[in-house]
Amino acid sequence: MTDAVTRFAPNERHETLSNGLRLHLLPRPDFHQMVAMVTVDFGARDQSFEKDGQLVQQPAGLAHFLEHKLFAQPGYDAFSRLSELGANANAFTTQTRTSYFLTAPANEYEALKELLTFTQEPYFEAESVAREQDIISQEVDMYQDDTNARLYRLILGQLFKDDPMADDIAGTTESVHSVTPQDLQLAFDAFYRPDNMDVVIAGAFDETTVRDLVNASPAGQRPAVAPVTVPTHELQPVSDDILEVDMDVVRPKVAMGQRWYDGINMPTGREALRIAIAGSLAVDLVFGEFSPTYMTWYDSGMIDDSFSAEFDWERGVAFLTIAAETPEADELIDAVADELENMADRFETLQADFELVKKDALGRLINKLNQLEEIVTRFEGSTFDFATLRDEINILQALTFTDVLEILRNAQVSALTTVIATPNALDM
Repeated sequence: MTDAVTRFAPNERHETLSNGLRLHLLPRPDFHQMVAMVTVDFGARDQSFEKDGQLVQQPAGLAHFLEHKLFAQPGYDAFSRLSELGANANAFTTQTRTSYFLTAPANEYEALKELLTFTQEPYFEAESVAREQDIISQEVDMYQDDTNARLYRLILGQLFKDDPMADDIAGTTESVHSVTPQDLQLAFDAFYRPDNMDVVIAGAFDETTVRDLVNASPAGQRPAVAPVTVPTHELQPVSDDILEVDMDVVRPKVAMGQRWYDGINMPTGREALRIAIAGSLAVDLVFGEFSPTYMTWYDSGMIDDSFSAEFDWERGVAFLTIAAETPEADELIDAVADELENMADRFETLQADFELVKKDALGRLINKLNQLEEIVTRFEGSTFDFATLRDEINILQALTFTDVLEILRNAQVSALTTVIATPNALDM
């Protein structure tokens, strides 16, 4: 495994420009493409900050709205221009990050120049913002029609009451229609600072050329500015109540969630990444297809291929979610609750299969070394102390069964909360 990491990720260089912008060069000379990303430590959860001693509260969905609008430049659309330059471009917003990335032919730098330009030079024209409100509102409505998306949003609402984590990343139709050009500019000035951004480039490129290009670009030339203060999120206790809602489903769907840590005393940096990887391994072993419990549930018909168990970690939050369609909702809820209440003990009984699950996870990560887009877009910036895919693999390789068991026994977890989506009475 180590040989594969050395072969596909031999040298990685990280540096900070004079204005605070961080540059991460991940050369892969054997590839025929280059993937570049500008990523900002600003996401949907970041709805408030202090400016000039005053607390600024912004509409839900603003980070996502800003992602859309940065492509609109005076007299042209950056997405179309990137396409004309031979690049495939995209962008995404999470709860804690906004990222813009492109794939271009090897050693072709015009598209990279454009990426480092439009993300630094906002243009918020009132009529264009109004048009975007309608476009994003349609996107919000589309997600409301998706029962899986609604169920996930509801379980986050149970896990993160009175917290922006409970809001849809795109916001609501009301919040979207309240966004103004001034809101967008205020958020850009507060969060799209050089010291709050990372540029990640992987693939075939000349390092000196790229370094000079980044330094000379608007991203490299923008002056450093003072950071804003973002309030600490104090999370409410998780209720073990079961929320039951009517949805347009054929049979019941269940979502369960459990929060790790309290959002304030969370591990950070590489230790956070180590625990996140350990948590994912534990979930795979206890709830995955290697687990005899999973097979018992599956063979009995209590679950089917819709069953999923995920462990997520973003800046300030860590949580586990389990979802499934099931004809036996109450029985599944009780069974999952029992597994989670005794998760460390269950994990310990499965020691014989630990190396198999670990090798499976390693194989999937090492396979991603051959996918430039995966290498770049997995980057989580300061959340994991600027770790790359290579670092993930090295941490996973070093994890032992005893390490993961100790993490499970020491983990601070919340109550288990549950949402049941039942078929609409009118449809029955």
